[in-house]
Amino acid sequence: MNRVIRLTSIAIAAVTLGAVTGPLPLDAQVGDVTDIITGVIVDEDGNPLSGVLIEATSLETEITRTARTDSRGRYSILFPDGGGQYRLRARLIGMIPQEVTIARQADEDRLVWNVRLSANAFTLDPIEVRATRTPVIVRDGPTPGSQERNLTADAIAGLPIDVADLNVLATLVPGVVGIDETDSTGASFSVAGQRADANNITLDGLTFGSGVVPQEGLRNTRIITSTYDVSRGRFSGGLIASTSRGGSNRFQGAFNYSLRDDDLAFGDAADSPFTRGFTQNQVSGGFGGPIIRNRLFAYLSGQARLRTDPLPTLTSSSATDLERLGVSPDSVNRFISIVDQLGATPGEHPDRNRSNDRLSGLLRIDYLLSNNHTLTLRGDIRGINQEPSRTSPLSLPETGGDNETSGGGVMARLASRIGLHFINQIQVYASTSKRTSVPFFEVPQGRVQVASELDDGSLGISNLVLGGNRRMPTLTERDAVEVSNELSWLPGTGAHRFKLGGRFRTESTSDIISTNQLGTYSFNSLADLESGKPASFRRVLAPKDRSTRSYEYSVYAGDVWRTSSDFQLTYGVRLEGSWFGRAPEYNPLLDSTLGRRTDRLPSEVDLSPRVGFTWMIGRTGPATPPALIIRGGAGRFRSPIPITLVAQTQVSTGLSSSESELNCIGRNTPAPDWQSFATDPGNIPAACNGGSTAIRALAPTAAVFADGFGAPKAWRASLGIQRNLTGLLRLSVTANYARGVSQYGFRDLNLN
Repeated sequence: MNRVIRLTSIAIAAVTLGAVTGPLPLDAQVGDVTDIITGVIVDEDGNPLSGVLIEATSLETEITRTARTDSRGRYSILFPDGGGQYRLRARLIGMIPQEVTIARQADEDRLVWNVRLSANAFTLDPIEVRATRTPVIVRDGPTPGSQERNLTADAIAGLPIDVADLNVLATLVPGVVGIDETDSTGASFSVAGQRADANNITLDGLTFGSGVVPQEGLRNTRIITSTYDVSRGRFSGGLIASTSRGGSNRFQGAFNYSLRDDDLAFGDAADSPFTRGFTQNQVSGGFGGPIIRNRLFAYLSGQARLRTDPLPTLTSSSATDLERLGVSPDSVNRFISIVDQLGATPGEHPDRNRSNDRLSGLLRIDYLLSNNHTLTLRGDIRGINQEPSRTSPLSLPETGGDNETSGGGVMARLASRIGLHFINQIQVYASTSKRTSVPFFEVPQGRVQVASELDDGSLGISNLVLGGNRRMPTLTERDAVEVSNELSWLPGTGAHRFKLGGRFRTESTSDIISTNQLGTYSFNSLADLESGKPASFRRVLAPKDRSTRSYEYSVYAGDVWRTSSDFQLTYGVRLEGSWFGRAPEYNPLLDSTLGRRTDRLPSEVDLSPRVGFTWMIGRTGPATPPALIIRGGAGRFRSPIPITLVAQTQVSTGLSSSESELNCIGRNTPAPDWQSFATDPGNIPAACNGGSTAIRALAPTAAVFADGFGAPKAWRASLGIQRNLTGLLRLSVTANYARGVSQYGFRDLNLN
């Protein structure tokens, strides 16, 4: 067994048929970090020409970059934020100039323009030579075989979804299954049948823990369902690769405001919180440009979303809603009356609506240190507030609480061009986040079993909830540092691009998330609640800090081989490993009884080979789209071991020092004094009635990792065909296969 329980899942994705409108040359490429334009210039006899001036002008940004050929006639231009479409010109004294417009058509790792110049005598015009600094940023674009969809900021601006949440944005792509948000978790998604924690989100090439980015701060977002680039890691499901927007030589900005008001919705007005819509105000904006022209650029963006949702609780639900929930309105009215008499309420019921507000900001600065070196700095902040949180339709609104999340990070990147053949990029990103939840009413939770006669004559059994929240308070803090470096080599004529790189990431977590810290009273009837006769009382005593630290590393080597202008092949291997610090305490009794060590945390080294290809058929020129594109590949992918599993073992060792739970039943249950609890939470019982006869704790619980426990992995393969039907319409057919291995699960070792 790979774990306490090891599950092996096999998922074969259905063939996806899609008709997509839009010009084909912009397919999945607009807005990549940097394009590489390369080629060879020769004369009429095929001899290389040196000193040829190559000018590349981006059709999107109108920025021009230049380069000259070397003694072998070869040139190379790196174009940051170019957009994938260029007007190229080649000029040399005594030769006829050549000009062409080129565009990326599929998964080209680089754009190639080879030129043959012929001699011509003509009169020279005056020439003014002016030095230009060329920023260098390593491209973070698609590779052969990649199945993905590129979503630019302009394309998603008018969509009726929350485009600032990258997890929601991913659901626009075929093959992605969305997972709705709740009042305690954000939206997520699944690819190839894998868990949501098998996905990875990156911003500018590094792991980005939050999926919330200002709309104007994004240049483009690529939703990748299959990729065979060995530099990509930390996922066995899907990958969201986003690029932040940087400044340019033009001042540019944007401002957006959107309103979604429930009062403006079509249909009949309804008092039920289950059928009403939400009201949302969202404002966002960004502005940037040159601080020093051709040298220093900046772009600042921010977004605020203020959303109000109806809150389904006992006090906001209609009589029809209550009947559907299995409780009569009379029972609810009596329940609320008893709660008010006992003082088990803060006095006023909170608002009938839930506020869900979110703020985010992004600042990026690009500084051209020299013609061959570019420094990029980026800072990000975010904050989310939800109030109330963790309520239910059968609870009073004061049983909820305030849930706040805040965080941010700082990234630095130095990209360098070393000679004509080498490109190097080193990046570091440090981030922090904090999440707290505080109950409105710091008293134990009460759960009352109620039997109601419903209008249809049936008997409904429900549990009504009062008091505090058994899932609060909580505190989670996380700090992470990630460092990566990649060296690319383009030898000879540039047919190959060899890549060698590595990445290291460490993350520290501190969690106090034990449930039931304030305790829970259970009552068998409304009469027992009114008379103060609980059936049981449970409470977690002395919750522990689930602190741990993870370490991850990866090393990869690969090549993108352009065998011809129409066929590209990528192949390589990726080596990944991980281990954890802060091992739990050792339990010798568990070791001698079941042969499991509580102080052993998983560590492993894994090898991931990959290969992918893209074949373009029927292309007549560098600027014309191919009639048919075939792409595919196969490889192995690995997700990180969820750090939450490791944190659970910190407080579940089966020792006396681990978390214990007070469990009082029947006559041993202390009577609740709600007013005393509200005055001082220290008055909440920490012992049962009856002295030594009380049950102090449940049987000790221990969570351990099975021998050979490893990270979740998946073998993936894909094959797709894309046909250009018209200038505005294309048809794609894609088949995907995924076999998940080492999928984690749980097993009770007491059961044979």
